[in-house]
Amino acid sequence: MISDEHEKIKSQFQIFMEIVNDLVVIVDQNEDFSIILINKCPLLEKLGYSDNKLTGKPFSHIVSADHVKRVTKFLKKGVETFGSFQELKLSSVKNEIIWAEIKAKKFTDENKNRKILLILKDISEQKKIELNLRDSDDRFKKITETIPEIRFWKLFNPKKYEEALQSSYEMLQMVMENIPQYIIWKDTDLIYLGCNDNYANLIEIEHPENIIDKTDEELLWDKKQILFNRKQEISVIESNEAVFHSVETWTLRNGEIIWIDVNRIPLLNSDGKVAGLLITFEDVTERKKAEETSRMQHERLERIMETSPAGILSVDMHGQIIYVNSQAEKVLHFPKEELLSKSFIESKFKLIDSEGNPIPKDELPFQIIIQTKKPLFDYHATFNLAKDENIRLSINGTPLIGSNGNIENIIFTVDDITEKVLTEQKIKDSEEKLRDLLETSTIGVLEIELEENSISYLNPKLLEFIGYQDISEVNEKLLNEIIHPDDLQKLLNSEEGKEIEFQIITKQGKLKWLQGKRLNQYDEKGKLISFRLWLEDVTEKKMYEELIYELNINFLNYTTDTQQNIELLLKTCLKLLNGEVVLYINKSFIDEEEQYRVMSNKGDVKIYSSEQFKRELFVSQLFHENHDFTQEFYDIDKGDYTKTDHFIKEYKIKACYGKLILSGNDLNDLLCVLFTENPIISNQNKLVLFLICDALEIEQRRWRSQQHLEEQNRMLSEINKLKSDLFSRTSHELKTPLISIKGFTELLLKLHSEKLDEDVISILEEIKNGSKRLEDYINSLVESSQLEQGLLKLRKEKENLTFLINFCVRQLQGIAKLREHKIKVNVKEKIFAEFDKEKIYEVITNLLINAIKYTPVGGHITIDSKQKDGYY
Repeated sequence: MISDEHEKIKSQFQIFMEIVNDLVVIVDQNEDFSIILINKCPLLEKLGYSDNKLTGKPFSHIVSADHVKRVTKFLKKGVETFGSFQELKLSSVKNEIIWAEIKAKKFTDENKNRKILLILKDISEQKKIELNLRDSDDRFKKITETIPEIRFWKLFNPKKYEEALQSSYEMLQMVMENIPQYIIWKDTDLIYLGCNDNYANLIEIEHPENIIDKTDEELLWDKKQILFNRKQEISVIESNEAVFHSVETWTLRNGEIIWIDVNRIPLLNSDGKVAGLLITFEDVTERKKAEETSRMQHERLERIMETSPAGILSVDMHGQIIYVNSQAEKVLHFPKEELLSKSFIESKFKLIDSEGNPIPKDELPFQIIIQTKKPLFDYHATFNLAKDENIRLSINGTPLIGSNGNIENIIFTVDDITEKVLTEQKIKDSEEKLRDLLETSTIGVLEIELEENSISYLNPKLLEFIGYQDISEVNEKLLNEIIHPDDLQKLLNSEEGKEIEFQIITKQGKLKWLQGKRLNQYDEKGKLISFRLWLEDVTEKKMYEELIYELNINFLNYTTDTQQNIELLLKTCLKLLNGEVVLYINKSFIDEEEQYRVMSNKGDVKIYSSEQFKRELFVSQLFHENHDFTQEFYDIDKGDYTKTDHFIKEYKIKACYGKLILSGNDLNDLLCVLFTENPIISNQNKLVLFLICDALEIEQRRWRSQQHLEEQNRMLSEINKLKSDLFSRTSHELKTPLISIKGFTELLLKLHSEKLDEDVISILEEIKNGSKRLEDYINSLVESSQLEQGLLKLRKEKENLTFLINFCVRQLQGIAKLREHKIKVNVKEKIFAEFDKEKIYEVITNLLINAIKYTPVGGHITIDSKQKDGYY
């Protein structure tokens, strides 16, 4: 017969196995790790297997396929102690994934068979909590867990019962010392009979044996804890009923409170009476914290959802709406109770497309997410409220995926974008109208993004200005090649609203002047991100200004040396027409023999006989015509004169542009410009040639008059008259286009100002003001002529001379900058004198112009005032 001690050990072993939450497995140390013994527990029930079916099968039978190699390596590596563990995925009968924490220890049984003891703890709930914490912003489903009762182990059937009992006792000891639970035994007087190492460590005693014959009053430190434990333990002993999974608190010696999951089981003697108490518990503090964190996250998420400006709906796998926030009621115009009774895919929930047709079922947001398992963003549809009432919705949806990889439910957000869509359409219509206006505008428009230094927009007129067709080519070359390098920084650093002028280089290589204003654009933080330029081509205007300036400089610097004056005019012509060489040719008769005097812009002069002139120089061809219109010749380097004409050979001339000068009834003078490339002759080029020819003709007449004066002093008045004619004729020639510019500008402002925007009106005002300034300048030329003829009277008034000097300096700063001059004014703040303000203005201006002209580039010009004997 089996001894009482054996019976007691067996009873304790079986009772202990009833309360173990973990899955305990014993396997052979063979290749497939066959299962020898496995207990019944909640984890086994969760897997859906019975202990009978698993006995004899490889341990990998319950392991997920992707973790088989991992667990095999873990078991083969060698597990002498329970010091290491791994997280493992188990596979249930239904192919559901269950997470477990596995520990293993090798041992040898009484028959010297090598085996491994495995303890698997279900951590699926912890994994789910971890997942909930990571995805708390996406979920609001409560965590649930159910832990069924623990059942008996079914021990193997050994040959000798005593050996089995001894083996069971040893396994019980090994399990008790290696599972994470705390285990204690007490008698009916609540005196300790024993404990495992974990509990001994918890209450801080050195050896488990030291607990025997002690009570809680002797070992524990929290009186409330002691009283609570006593009450619970007496209740179990008196009722003879076990209590499982009672979640309680435990106070550690340092005052820290932890949460524990407690099992209290009465121990019965052979008579069936309560002989003692078995207590096991485990630390579930982390789980409680995770549950509390999850609860708080859930509450926080619900508050956020309720206060969200977007309508939020949660829909289950059948399309049934299971959650609705307050905003969704407002957006969909249905009360929450009615929405919760609806399906997101039923006929009452009518979604139609932009053309008014019902959206097919398989194209609805719910079906799209079910099929793709991916989020859906910015899905637009019209929600039919009533017969004639619709709202435009923007729908976003996100599937919530469970641990098994299947969709658990779907979160949708809905926004009423009806007003937004209407507003966007109005903006789009306005943008199209604006674009049409810009595309057909006579003003060039350019928009530059500063971050990328690239073009974000340019209109056809600007493309016409720069001579390009391909916008991408313009984008590539704008800053490096098209905008003149001298003006690039001036353009980028220009101020908003102020007029700016800069040069560009067209695709044909020509220089053009553009003028306009800058409009800055900022982001929401006030950072400058781009600017727009409204531009017009002012090349012709600049040429007029330059021509007027050059001619006036020439007129102001005329000397009695006719050749020097002509040379000055030739240089002006060369500069304005961008030629290579300018020739002035005079035909005359000496001793009844025809000869030609050829003078270049460099001042060299050569006399040719008629025969030599016609034989050697191509320009002789211009005398074949008997008119004073302009003449143009191209590719002259391919003709017979290539060998004889030294201008063609030396300067590689390809084109000739000139005009005979009518003097009286004769066409004996010629002005000719030679080019190294075939030029495109514009109207302004022709105007320049006409004006220079007129100036040369007048200079010739002045020269002839001067010849007469050298013979007779009475011709002096005639010379002055000729000079006055020059001013008058120049003024007349300049007034002709100026009157057109001014007249049409005023006409546009008067008749069409209501049709123009502020930028265009501003540009037209600038044109009108510029024309007025030019007109004033021309009038001053006329007044100069009158002054020389003694027809002008001075109007003296007391004025501030210092103010007038500073005013003149400011007006000529632009010309000074072109020659890199610096003008310094060291004049007393207020100098009052009686003078004709307009005339002294002209005097100071002329003095400054001469100073600018004859001061070397980069020089300094200083205006000083000194007082002597009370006068300045």
